[in-house]
Amino acid sequence: MNTLYDVAVVGAGASGLLCALECARGGKRVLVLEKDPLPARKILVSGNGRCNLTNRHVSPAAYHADPNLIESALAHFSFENCRHYFENLGVLLTEQEQGRIFPATGKATAVADSLKAALKETGAELLCGYEVTHIQRTKTDFVVSTQQGPTVHARNVVLACGSCAYPQVTGTNAGYELARQLGHTVLPPRPVLSGLCLKETALARLSGVKCQVRTTAHTTPAAHAEGELIFTNYGVNGPAALNISQAVSRALASGPVKVEINFLPQLENPGDFLQARLTRLGTRKPKDFFAGLIHESLANLLIDFTGLRKQIPTQEQNMQRAFQTLTAWPVTVTALRPWKEAMVAAGGVKTREINYNTFESLLCPGLYITGELLDVDGKSGGFNLHFAWASGFAAAQAIKEK
Repeated sequence: MNTLYDVAVVGAGASGLLCALECARGGKRVLVLEKDPLPARKILVSGNGRCNLTNRHVSPAAYHADPNLIESALAHFSFENCRHYFENLGVLLTEQEQGRIFPATGKATAVADSLKAALKETGAELLCGYEVTHIQRTKTDFVVSTQQGPTVHARNVVLACGSCAYPQVTGTNAGYELARQLGHTVLPPRPVLSGLCLKETALARLSGVKCQVRTTAHTTPAAHAEGELIFTNYGVNGPAALNISQAVSRALASGPVKVEINFLPQLENPGDFLQARLTRLGTRKPKDFFAGLIHESLANLLIDFTGLRKQIPTQEQNMQRAFQTLTAWPVTVTALRPWKEAMVAAGGVKTREINYNTFESLLCPGLYITGELLDVDGKSGGFNLHFAWASGFAAAQAIKEK
Protein backbone atom coordinates (compact mmCIF):
# COMPACT_ATOMS: atom_id res chain seq x y z
CA MET A 1 0.00 0.00 0.00
CA ASN A 2 1.67 3.19 -1.22
CA THR A 3 -1.04 5.48 0.12
CA LEU A 4 -0.06 7.71 3.03
CA TYR A 5 -2.94 7.73 5.48
CA ASP A 6 -3.60 10.49 7.96
CA VAL A 7 -4.59 7.90 10.54
CA ALA A 8 -4.09 4.14 10.88
CA VAL A 9 -6.29 2.69 13.62
CA VAL A 10 -5.18 -0.70 14.92
CA GLY A 11 -8.26 -2.51 16.19
CA ALA A 12 -11.93 -2.33 15.20
CA GLY A 13 -13.41 -2.48 18.67
CA ALA A 14 -15.30 0.19 20.58
CA SER A 15 -12.61 2.86 20.91
CA GLY A 16 -11.11 2.11 17.49
CA LEU A 17 -14.35 2.33 15.51
CA LEU A 18 -15.53 5.52 17.20
CA CYS A 19 -12.10 7.14 16.84
CA ALA A 20 -11.91 6.19 13.15
CA LEU A 21 -15.43 7.48 12.52
CA GLU A 22 -14.70 10.86 14.12
CA CYS A 23 -11.35 11.24 12.32
CA ALA A 24 -12.98 10.45 8.97
CA ARG A 25 -15.81 12.86 9.66
CA GLY A 26 -13.13 15.47 10.27
CA GLY A 27 -11.77 14.99 6.76
CA LYS A 28 -8.88 12.67 7.59
CA ARG A 29 -7.92 9.73 5.39
CA VAL A 30 -8.44 6.75 7.70
CA LEU A 31 -7.54 3.07 7.58
CA VAL A 32 -8.71 0.60 10.24
CA LEU A 33 -6.80 -2.68 10.56
CA GLU A 34 -8.53 -5.50 12.45
CA LYS A 35 -6.90 -8.90 12.99
CA ASP A 36 -10.22 -10.74 13.29
CA PRO A 37 -12.32 -11.58 10.22
CA LEU A 38 -15.19 -9.64 11.80
CA PRO A 39 -15.07 -6.19 13.44
CA ALA A 40 -16.68 -5.22 16.77
CA ARG A 41 -16.60 -8.75 18.22
CA LYS A 42 -16.35 -7.59 21.84
CA ILE A 43 -19.14 -5.06 21.34
CA LEU A 44 -21.34 -7.91 20.13
CA VAL A 45 -20.80 -10.01 23.28
CA SER A 46 -20.88 -7.14 25.78
CA GLY A 47 -23.76 -7.03 28.23
CA ASN A 48 -24.60 -10.67 27.48
CA GLY A 49 -25.15 -9.72 23.86
CA ARG A 50 -27.27 -6.68 24.69
CA CYS A 51 -24.46 -4.06 24.85
CA ASN A 52 -24.67 -2.01 28.03
CA LEU A 53 -23.05 0.94 26.28
CA THR A 54 -22.95 3.54 29.08
CA ASN A 55 -24.30 4.38 32.52
CA ARG A 56 -26.07 7.46 33.83
CA HIS A 57 -23.80 7.38 36.90
CA VAL A 58 -20.50 7.42 35.01
CA SER A 59 -17.85 9.25 37.08
CA PRO A 60 -14.20 8.86 38.13
CA ALA A 61 -15.40 6.92 41.21
CA ALA A 62 -16.49 4.07 38.92
CA TYR A 63 -12.94 3.38 37.72
CA HIS A 64 -9.64 2.00 38.96
CA ALA A 65 -7.42 4.61 37.35
CA ASP A 66 -5.97 8.06 37.88
CA PRO A 67 -9.09 10.21 38.52
CA ASN A 68 -7.54 13.04 36.51
CA LEU A 69 -7.44 10.83 33.43
CA ILE A 70 -11.09 9.84 33.82
CA GLU A 71 -12.15 13.43 34.47
CA SER A 72 -10.45 14.49 31.25
CA ALA A 73 -12.05 11.69 29.25
CA LEU A 74 -15.51 12.51 30.62
CA ALA A 75 -14.99 16.19 29.89
CA HIS A 76 -14.63 15.21 26.22
CA PHE A 77 -17.43 12.66 26.21
CA SER A 78 -19.93 12.78 29.07
CA PHE A 79 -22.93 10.55 29.69
CA GLU A 80 -25.18 13.01 27.83
CA ASN A 81 -22.67 13.25 24.97
CA CYS A 82 -22.63 9.46 24.69
CA ARG A 83 -26.39 9.13 24.73
CA HIS A 84 -26.87 11.79 22.07
CA TYR A 85 -24.03 10.40 19.96
CA PHE A 86 -25.61 6.98 19.59
CA GLU A 87 -29.09 8.40 19.18
CA ASN A 88 -27.72 10.46 16.29
CA LEU A 89 -26.30 7.26 14.81
CA GLY A 90 -29.86 5.94 14.79
CA VAL A 91 -29.76 3.77 17.91
CA LEU A 92 -32.92 3.96 20.04
CA LEU A 93 -31.85 3.66 23.68
CA THR A 94 -33.52 2.51 26.86
CA GLU A 95 -32.51 3.00 30.49
CA GLN A 96 -32.71 0.11 32.93
CA GLU A 97 -32.00 -0.35 36.64
CA GLN A 98 -28.94 1.31 38.18
CA GLY A 99 -28.65 3.76 35.28
CA ARG A 100 -27.59 1.19 32.69
CA ILE A 101 -28.21 2.16 29.06
CA PHE A 102 -28.96 -0.43 26.36
CA PRO A 103 -30.19 -0.33 22.77
CA ALA A 104 -33.97 -0.66 22.84
CA THR A 105 -33.76 -3.66 20.50
CA GLY A 106 -32.00 -5.61 23.27
CA LYS A 107 -29.33 -6.56 20.72
CA ALA A 108 -25.69 -5.44 20.61
CA THR A 109 -25.89 -5.55 16.82
CA ALA A 110 -27.84 -2.28 17.00
CA VAL A 111 -24.70 -0.54 18.25
CA ALA A 112 -22.10 -2.40 16.19
CA ASP A 113 -24.02 -2.18 12.92
CA SER A 114 -24.74 1.53 13.36
CA LEU A 115 -21.07 2.29 13.93
CA LYS A 116 -20.00 0.23 10.92
CA ALA A 117 -22.63 1.82 8.68
CA ALA A 118 -21.60 5.33 9.72
CA LEU A 119 -17.92 4.52 9.18
CA LYS A 120 -18.65 3.17 5.70
CA GLU A 121 -20.51 6.38 4.81
CA THR A 122 -17.39 8.44 5.54
CA GLY A 123 -15.28 6.54 3.02
CA ALA A 124 -12.86 5.28 5.65
CA GLU A 125 -11.26 1.93 4.84
CA LEU A 126 -11.77 -1.10 7.09
CA LEU A 127 -9.57 -4.14 6.52
CA CYS A 128 -10.45 -7.23 8.55
CA GLY A 129 -8.21 -10.26 8.85
CA TYR A 130 -5.06 -8.11 8.92
CA GLU A 131 -3.00 -8.51 12.08
CA VAL A 132 -0.47 -5.76 12.79
CA THR A 133 2.85 -7.27 13.89
CA HIS A 134 5.22 -4.31 13.93
CA ILE A 135 5.10 -0.50 13.99
CA GLN A 136 8.13 1.69 13.33
CA ARG A 137 8.33 5.44 13.87
CA THR A 138 10.34 7.22 11.18
CA LYS A 139 11.23 10.89 10.91
CA THR A 140 8.13 11.59 8.83
CA ASP A 141 5.53 8.91 9.57
CA PHE A 142 4.77 5.45 10.93
CA VAL A 143 5.40 2.23 9.04
CA VAL A 144 2.81 -0.35 10.02
CA SER A 145 3.52 -3.98 9.04
CA THR A 146 0.91 -6.74 8.96
CA GLN A 147 1.24 -10.50 9.14
CA GLN A 148 -0.63 -10.79 5.85
CA GLY A 149 1.96 -8.72 3.96
CA PRO A 150 0.79 -5.15 3.26
CA THR A 151 2.82 -2.33 4.80
CA VAL A 152 0.95 0.85 5.67
CA HIS A 153 2.30 4.37 6.05
CA ALA A 154 0.43 6.80 8.29
CA ARG A 155 1.05 10.18 9.88
CA ASN A 156 -0.73 9.08 13.06
CA VAL A 157 -1.38 5.68 14.61
CA VAL A 158 -4.10 4.82 17.13
CA LEU A 159 -3.53 1.67 19.17
CA ALA A 160 -7.05 0.50 20.02
CA CYS A 161 -6.25 -3.21 20.25
CA GLY A 162 -8.02 -3.99 23.49
CA SER A 163 -6.71 -6.32 26.19
CA CYS A 164 -6.12 -10.05 26.58
CA ALA A 165 -9.53 -10.55 28.25
CA TYR A 166 -12.04 -12.76 26.39
CA PRO A 167 -9.46 -14.48 24.13
CA GLN A 168 -12.30 -16.39 22.44
CA VAL A 169 -13.47 -13.07 20.92
CA THR A 170 -10.21 -11.37 19.84
CA GLY A 171 -8.56 -10.75 23.23
CA THR A 172 -4.75 -11.06 22.88
CA ASN A 173 -1.48 -9.65 24.17
CA ALA A 174 -0.66 -8.18 20.73
CA GLY A 175 -1.50 -4.59 21.67
CA TYR A 176 0.80 -4.69 24.67
CA GLU A 177 3.68 -5.85 22.46
CA LEU A 178 3.06 -3.06 19.92
CA ALA A 179 3.04 -0.50 22.74
CA ARG A 180 6.35 -1.90 24.05
CA GLN A 181 7.85 -1.65 20.55
CA LEU A 182 7.16 2.07 20.67
CA GLY A 183 8.74 2.55 24.10
CA HIS A 184 5.81 2.19 26.49
CA THR A 185 5.68 0.48 29.87
CA VAL A 186 3.07 -2.26 30.21
CA LEU A 187 1.88 -3.16 33.70
CA PRO A 188 1.15 -6.91 33.95
CA PRO A 189 -2.50 -7.56 33.04
CA ARG A 190 -4.80 -9.32 35.52
CA PRO A 191 -8.33 -10.64 34.91
CA VAL A 192 -11.05 -8.56 36.56
CA LEU A 193 -14.83 -8.37 36.33
CA SER A 194 -14.62 -12.11 36.70
CA GLY A 195 -16.31 -14.69 38.91
CA LEU A 196 -14.78 -15.58 42.27
CA CYS A 197 -13.73 -19.13 43.13
CA LEU A 198 -14.54 -19.98 46.76
CA LYS A 199 -12.92 -22.39 49.19
CA GLU A 200 -16.29 -23.27 50.74
CA THR A 201 -17.51 -26.09 48.49
CA ALA A 202 -20.77 -26.42 50.45
CA LEU A 203 -21.97 -23.23 48.76
CA ALA A 204 -22.25 -25.22 45.52
CA ARG A 205 -25.60 -26.31 47.01
CA LEU A 206 -26.82 -22.86 46.05
CA SER A 207 -25.77 -23.13 42.39
CA GLY A 208 -28.21 -21.13 40.27
CA VAL A 209 -29.60 -19.12 43.21
CA LYS A 210 -29.63 -15.33 42.74
CA CYS A 211 -29.76 -12.88 45.67
CA GLN A 212 -29.55 -9.13 46.16
CA VAL A 213 -26.62 -8.67 48.53
CA ARG A 214 -23.84 -6.41 49.72
CA THR A 215 -20.32 -7.86 49.55
CA THR A 216 -17.28 -6.66 51.51
CA ALA A 217 -13.78 -7.82 50.61
CA HIS A 218 -11.22 -7.66 53.40
CA THR A 219 -8.62 -5.96 51.23
CA THR A 220 -6.61 -2.77 51.80
CA PRO A 221 -8.60 -0.63 51.46
CA ALA A 222 -11.76 -2.69 51.89
CA ALA A 223 -13.88 -3.08 48.76
CA HIS A 224 -17.68 -3.02 48.77
CA ALA A 225 -20.31 -3.80 46.15
CA GLU A 226 -24.08 -4.09 46.17
CA GLY A 227 -26.27 -5.86 43.65
CA GLU A 228 -27.12 -9.30 42.38
CA LEU A 229 -24.98 -12.26 43.43
CA ILE A 230 -25.24 -15.51 41.47
CA PHE A 231 -24.08 -18.74 43.09
CA THR A 232 -22.31 -21.22 40.83
CA ASN A 233 -20.64 -24.61 41.10
CA TYR A 234 -17.26 -22.86 41.58
CA GLY A 235 -18.28 -19.91 43.77
CA VAL A 236 -20.05 -16.66 42.94
CA ASN A 237 -20.62 -14.33 40.00
CA GLY A 238 -22.86 -11.36 39.21
CA PRO A 239 -22.32 -7.62 39.85
CA ALA A 240 -21.80 -7.99 43.62
CA ALA A 241 -18.87 -10.33 42.88
CA LEU A 242 -17.56 -8.63 39.74
CA ASN A 243 -17.32 -5.20 41.33
CA ILE A 244 -15.00 -6.36 44.12
CA SER A 245 -12.93 -8.54 41.78
CA GLN A 246 -10.35 -5.83 41.02
CA ALA A 247 -9.43 -5.41 44.67
CA VAL A 248 -9.58 -9.16 45.24
CA SER A 249 -7.38 -9.83 42.20
CA ARG A 250 -4.68 -7.54 43.56
CA ALA A 251 -4.91 -8.99 47.10
CA LEU A 252 -4.72 -12.61 45.92
CA ALA A 253 -1.01 -12.07 45.27
CA SER A 254 -0.61 -12.41 49.06
CA GLY A 255 -2.94 -15.39 49.48
CA PRO A 256 -6.67 -16.17 49.82
CA VAL A 257 -8.98 -13.22 50.44
CA LYS A 258 -11.77 -13.07 53.03
CA VAL A 259 -15.15 -11.75 51.87
CA GLU A 260 -18.39 -11.21 53.78
CA ILE A 261 -21.86 -11.39 52.23
CA ASN A 262 -24.78 -9.43 53.67
CA PHE A 263 -28.03 -11.02 52.49
CA LEU A 264 -30.16 -8.21 53.95
CA PRO A 265 -28.52 -5.09 52.45
CA GLN A 266 -31.81 -3.18 52.33
CA LEU A 267 -32.07 -3.08 56.14
CA GLU A 268 -30.40 -0.27 58.09
CA ASN A 269 -30.64 -2.16 61.40
CA PRO A 270 -30.86 -5.85 60.51
CA GLY A 271 -30.20 -6.94 64.12
CA ASP A 272 -33.22 -5.04 65.40
CA PHE A 273 -35.33 -6.26 62.48
CA LEU A 274 -34.43 -9.92 63.06
CA GLN A 275 -35.00 -9.65 66.81
CA ALA A 276 -38.43 -8.13 66.20
CA ARG A 277 -39.19 -10.92 63.74
CA LEU A 278 -38.16 -13.47 66.38
CA THR A 279 -40.53 -11.89 68.89
CA ARG A 280 -43.38 -12.01 66.38
CA LEU A 281 -42.67 -15.36 64.68
CA GLY A 282 -40.64 -17.21 67.29
CA THR A 283 -43.05 -20.14 67.48
CA ARG A 284 -42.08 -21.10 63.96
CA LYS A 285 -39.45 -23.72 63.23
CA PRO A 286 -36.30 -22.38 61.50
CA LYS A 287 -37.32 -23.15 57.89
CA ASP A 288 -40.68 -21.45 58.36
CA PHE A 289 -39.10 -18.56 60.26
CA PHE A 290 -36.87 -17.70 57.29
CA ALA A 291 -39.66 -18.22 54.72
CA GLY A 292 -40.39 -15.01 52.88
CA LEU A 293 -37.12 -13.48 54.07
CA ILE A 294 -34.46 -15.34 52.08
CA HIS A 295 -34.34 -17.97 49.33
CA GLU A 296 -35.40 -21.42 50.53
CA SER A 297 -32.10 -23.03 49.50
CA LEU A 298 -30.16 -20.34 51.35
CA ALA A 299 -32.33 -20.88 54.44
CA ASN A 300 -31.63 -24.61 54.38
CA LEU A 301 -27.88 -24.01 54.09
CA LEU A 302 -27.96 -21.38 56.84
CA ILE A 303 -29.75 -23.79 59.18
CA ASP A 304 -27.15 -26.48 58.54
CA PHE A 305 -24.21 -24.07 58.66
CA THR A 306 -25.15 -22.56 62.02
CA GLY A 307 -26.36 -25.81 63.64
CA LEU A 308 -29.99 -24.85 64.19
CA ARG A 309 -32.30 -27.71 65.17
CA LYS A 310 -34.88 -28.05 62.43
CA GLN A 311 -37.80 -29.28 64.53
CA ILE A 312 -37.43 -26.84 67.46
CA PRO A 313 -39.16 -23.41 67.49
CA THR A 314 -36.70 -20.59 66.91
CA GLN A 315 -37.60 -18.85 70.19
CA GLU A 316 -36.24 -21.88 72.04
CA GLN A 317 -32.86 -21.68 70.27
CA ASN A 318 -29.90 -19.31 70.26
CA MET A 319 -30.43 -17.47 66.98
CA GLN A 320 -27.54 -15.03 67.39
CA ARG A 321 -25.07 -16.91 65.18
CA ALA A 322 -27.66 -17.36 62.42
CA PHE A 323 -28.53 -13.66 62.50
CA GLN A 324 -24.87 -12.61 62.37
CA THR A 325 -24.13 -15.04 59.55
CA LEU A 326 -27.07 -13.74 57.52
CA THR A 327 -25.57 -10.25 57.44
CA ALA A 328 -21.87 -11.22 57.35
CA TRP A 329 -21.58 -14.68 55.84
CA PRO A 330 -17.83 -15.42 55.67
CA VAL A 331 -16.33 -16.92 52.50
CA THR A 332 -12.78 -17.29 51.22
CA VAL A 333 -11.78 -16.40 47.65
CA THR A 334 -8.98 -18.60 46.36
CA ALA A 335 -8.83 -17.41 42.73
CA LEU A 336 -10.59 -15.52 39.96
CA ARG A 337 -12.03 -17.32 36.98
CA PRO A 338 -9.72 -17.62 33.92
CA TRP A 339 -9.16 -15.05 31.18
CA LYS A 340 -11.84 -16.51 28.93
CA GLU A 341 -14.44 -15.53 31.54
CA ALA A 342 -12.95 -12.14 32.49
CA MET A 343 -14.83 -9.21 30.97
CA VAL A 344 -11.95 -6.79 31.43
CA ALA A 345 -8.22 -6.68 32.22
CA ALA A 346 -6.61 -4.57 34.90
CA GLY A 347 -3.09 -3.46 34.03
CA GLY A 348 -1.91 -2.43 30.58
CA VAL A 349 -0.10 0.60 29.22
CA LYS A 350 0.99 2.93 32.00
CA THR A 351 -1.32 5.93 31.83
CA ARG A 352 1.28 8.44 33.04
CA GLU A 353 2.97 7.92 29.66
CA ILE A 354 0.10 9.51 27.72
CA ASN A 355 -1.35 13.01 27.53
CA TYR A 356 -4.57 12.91 29.56
CA ASN A 357 -6.25 15.50 27.37
CA THR A 358 -5.46 13.99 23.95
CA PHE A 359 -4.48 10.36 24.67
CA GLU A 360 -1.35 10.98 22.63
CA SER A 361 1.82 9.23 23.73
CA LEU A 362 4.28 11.38 25.65
CA LEU A 363 7.05 9.10 24.39
CA CYS A 364 6.19 8.78 20.70
CA PRO A 365 4.53 11.81 19.02
CA GLY A 366 1.71 10.86 16.67
CA LEU A 367 0.89 7.67 18.57
CA TYR A 368 -2.43 7.52 20.43
CA ILE A 369 -3.47 4.78 22.86
CA THR A 370 -7.12 4.26 23.75
CA GLY A 371 -9.57 1.95 25.47
CA GLU A 372 -8.78 -1.19 27.38
CA LEU A 373 -5.16 -1.29 26.23
CA LEU A 374 -4.57 1.33 28.93
CA ASP A 375 -4.31 0.57 32.65
CA VAL A 376 -7.93 1.55 33.25
CA ASP A 377 -10.76 -0.71 34.37
CA GLY A 378 -14.21 0.20 35.60
CA LYS A 379 -17.13 -1.38 37.41
CA SER A 380 -19.61 -3.52 35.54
CA GLY A 381 -22.64 -1.68 34.23
CA GLY A 382 -21.48 0.09 31.05
CA PHE A 383 -18.52 1.97 32.55
CA ASN A 384 -15.80 0.18 30.58
CA LEU A 385 -17.51 0.70 27.24
CA HIS A 386 -18.05 4.35 28.11
CA PHE A 387 -14.32 4.81 28.70
CA ALA A 388 -13.60 3.15 25.36
CA TRP A 389 -15.93 5.57 23.54
CA ALA A 390 -14.59 8.57 25.48
CA SER A 391 -10.91 7.83 24.92
CA GLY A 392 -11.47 7.17 21.22
CA PHE A 393 -13.43 10.40 20.88
CA ALA A 394 -10.77 12.44 22.70
CA ALA A 395 -7.98 11.04 20.53
CA ALA A 396 -9.98 11.81 17.37
CA GLN A 397 -10.57 15.41 18.44
CA ALA A 398 -6.82 15.87 18.92
CA ILE A 399 -5.99 14.30 15.56
CA LYS A 400 -8.58 16.40 13.73
CA GLU A 401 -7.00 19.58 15.06
CA LYS A 402 -3.62 18.73 13.51
